[in-house]
Formats: sequence, structure tokens, C-alpha cells
Amino acid sequence: MDLIIAIIQPSKLDEVKDELVKIGVQGATVTGAKGFGRQKGRPLAFLGLQGFDRQPFSVDFIPKIKIEIVVSSDITDAVVDTIVKTAHSGKIGDGKVFVIPVKRAVRIRTGEENEEALSLEEALA
Repeated sequence: MDLIIAIIQPSKLDEVKDELVKIGVQGATVTGAKGFGRQKGRPLAFLGLQGFDRQPFSVDFIPKIKIEIVVSSDITDAVVDTIVKTAHSGKIGDGKVFVIPVKRAVRIRTGEENEEALSLEEALA
């Protein structure tokens, strides 16, 4: 099993979710996030905004979406490829995807572990 963490543009969330469902992803956790990368934030001087020190105001953290998905290792590459393809715009700030091995997963309600804990079918039975 692998934990896939994707940081993407907020505008891409619905499209990424729809494509993940098409390839069989049965669940994900999505949270709002703020961060910076190479762009180091956005200066807003062009809007005429100034801080208390009368310097151009800048936003140091850019709004992002963080998606976390635990999947069976045999579909990890397909999930990563789908996220990358769908979230890609070609512009700076598209995001990143990280893959982390997961040693154990437990469904709290039933005690099912690992692959069984990830399966939607058993959860509904």
C-alpha cells in the first residue's frame, strides 16, 4: 500500500477527482492548504496594495489543495499518472505528488486491515 499526497491548484480539484473515480479510486481526503514553491508567493504591487510600512503588499503563501489517498501498490503508478496528467497546466505552481509506503491500515469500525480496510465493497456489505 502507498500513501499518495498531491498538492494541486484549487481549480483542478473537480477534474482530478472525476478522473480518479474513473480509474477506480474509492476515497480520498481533501484539505485546503497554503504554500509556496519557486514562485515564492505573489507580489500584489500591481493592485496598488501597500502594507503598514507603505511597501508593496505580497502574498507569501499561495492557496493549494492537498489530496491524500491510500491505495494498493499495484495501482499507485496509475493514480500518480492520472493526477499528473489531469492537474497539469504547464504553468509554475501546478504542484507536486509524493508517494510514501504504508505499513498498515485499519478500518476502525470493523477492524479490517490493510487491503480489506481500503475496499469499498466490504464496507458496504
